[in-house]
Amino acid sequence: MNRVWSKMVKMLAGMACVLAAATMVAFTPAAQAADKVTLKDGQVIEGKIVREVDGFIWVKYTTGGIDREQMFRPDEVTSVDRDTPAAADPANTDSSAPAPGAAKPAGGSGAPKAVVITMGSRDPEQGETVGIYMTAHALKEMLPIIKEEVGTDGSGVVVLRVTSGGGLLLEIQRISDEIQNVYKKNFRTVAWIDSAISAAAMSSHCIEEIYFSPQGNYGACTGWYGALTAVKGRDLDEVLFMMEKISARGGYDKRIMRSMQIQQPLSATIDANGEVKFYEDTKSGDILVNRDNEILTFNAETAKHVKFSRGTAATTDDLRKLMGYQELNWVGKQVKGTPWPVSKAEEWNIAYRKQVNKDEEHVREYFRSYNLQIQAAQGEQTRDARGKFVNKARQTLEKIKAACRNNPNFALLQLNIVSKSELDEFFETEERRLRDLLR
Repeated sequence: MNRVWSKMVKMLAGMACVLAAATMVAFTPAAQAADKVTLKDGQVIEGKIVREVDGFIWVKYTTGGIDREQMFRPDEVTSVDRDTPAAADPANTDSSAPAPGAAKPAGGSGAPKAVVITMGSRDPEQGETVGIYMTAHALKEMLPIIKEEVGTDGSGVVVLRVTSGGGLLLEIQRISDEIQNVYKKNFRTVAWIDSAISAAAMSSHCIEEIYFSPQGNYGACTGWYGALTAVKGRDLDEVLFMMEKISARGGYDKRIMRSMQIQQPLSATIDANGEVKFYEDTKSGDILVNRDNEILTFNAETAKHVKFSRGTAATTDDLRKLMGYQELNWVGKQVKGTPWPVSKAEEWNIAYRKQVNKDEEHVREYFRSYNLQIQAAQGEQTRDARGKFVNKARQTLEKIKAACRNNPNFALLQLNIVSKSELDEFFETEERRLRDLLR
């Protein structure tokens, strides 16, 4: 994928306004299964139970040749048949947890802890662009704070509230990897969609549990670079393939995301067992999901209709009920104008976006000033005269370093630098340049 990253460093995933629907792919049993989980819709998941907490079950199994780990709520499970009594991982199992399907008692101090982490914001002082304000870097920085707030026993809940109109292609895989390989392994991680357009939807697509707000929208994942030149050819093929793999992470039929990326028709049928099957045309299914010559975008109703969304929640209490909890301990303090408690991790997140916003306003000026200061130093004949401009240039370079530390993608946008090693080399080169000017 290095080729597509280098060619699309300034690519913004586009937007569209088409409303339709989609759903999750049916589960395929693993070839060599040990444990069986029977769901209330009749599906039987065969694999290995790797964790159990408060009636929630995590099962590792194989579907479509890809290994997956899926969490099932108590209200989704009818029965569990284990190959051996020790099939579940005892290190991750709560021995006092109720049986699958049983409700957790209300009240008491044992309610799971939960935090809401905003991925983007409508606040103009914070911003919402993927790769600038919604980043894997921010998720990594927040992780230890979240662990401190909700615990590390697997019972903690992280709600990613997504509000973004798109952004940088290169950040999609990074965010997806951080959610898939870290967050989903440590917490029950769900997406709560306010608006997830283009790169924001693509970044969220690895999450199995997706809920919508009443005004939620999700899709329009078209790609552009340069002066609104549409991605095509091999570059488009590589992005389509990337999203096929990310779709498998979330357990979604690849046709859903494909219809969000290109003008591909889509229809669906829901069978008697509640399973949804998708077709790459408008006639094979009973439900028209996406018309010819249109790009797919969901709203709350259409997403719920064919089970892409697990439900629509206007408040955290609505979300709690949809997730199957009798009680959740929402961590944080009440802040005027914010409809959920603001945790320490979310406080950090908001401060990070505000700082990024300030840096984004000034970073172009930093680079312009730095180049002018270097040119001025080069034009002076004496070491003392050059020193005045070199000192100013060094101060400006430190501001550039600080902005890039806070958000490495600034270096990409301004310098076409993708990796940290390249960025470190750039700064080392500039430091030598300044020293040479004082000789």
